[in-house]
Amino acid sequence: MRASIRLLTAIALIGICGFALARGWGIVHFSLDSAKKRPDITARWAAAPDVASAALRAEVRANINISDAKAANSRREALASILSIKPMSSIDWLSLSGVKFDTDQPVEQVLGSLRLSAITGPNESYVMTERAIIAVSLWEDLPSDLKSRAAIDIGPMIFPRTPAEGEVAARLRAVVSRKPEWVSNELRKALLAAGFAPKEIGKLL
Repeated sequence: MRASIRLLTAIALIGICGFALARGWGIVHFSLDSAKKRPDITARWAAAPDVASAALRAEVRANINISDAKAANSRREALASILSIKPMSSIDWLSLSGVKFDTDQPVEQVLGSLRLSAITGPNESYVMTERAIIAVSLWEDLPSDLKSRAAIDIGPMIFPRTPAEGEVAARLRAVVSRKPEWVSNELRKALLAAGFAPKEIGKLL
């Protein structure tokens, strides 16, 4: 009896270890493949268990010409696939919104992804500042809730804690400078409503 139990235990342990080794080899194999930087690598691994998200993210990190419709569509599809795996990734919702904006997709789609970024990552400072840039770029089309959200997202630029948060303020000013005066006036009102002092807003805008 004891011998049978030991045999079954040994078989179970061998099975578990074999499964772990197979999955581990998959990850190692993907790492070796991805180092080659061939364009077919990420597509081949995108459906593989355990490494799908990493393979897709490698594709998203690759530089593309956004005016290339095929490359832009591939980028949108990769981001959508990542979000199907990690739907709480605020930065990926924001990236999807940005790609849709850069490729002139319907504004409703751009705003939908932007809203999901705000819902999933309301207080992530890097995401906030980048989200504010897109939101102000779309100010004429923003509903009131996203205008209020944009004012909150501008906060890290008014009180920067890192050089990056301070540098992005210059990008915001450049976007605002291309807008009609009523947009900048509305933005100031939104910032006041968010609790920022006129002096602080004046330093930023």
